[in-house]
Amino acid sequence: MIMSYFKPKVQQPLLVADSIRMNLEVLAKDIHPMDQIELHKQTGEMVYSTLADKAMLAHKLQKSLNNTST
Repeated sequence: MIMSYFKPKVQQPLLVADSIRMNLEVLAKDIHPMDQIELHKQTGEMVYSTLADKAMLAHKLQKSLNNTST
């Protein structure tokens, strides 16, 4: 598993160029199975939440479009 994050080069970064991308690589075999299960669960919840939010926004947009057309 590779996780990336941005580490600032300056005190208060304003641009992407003010940061460097850092990669943290962890082998799956080094993660305890219970932690893998919890990570999978949390990832699933985040994906579901994002999809639900986008579906709600699409529904609101459709209703607004219908109101505008009438």
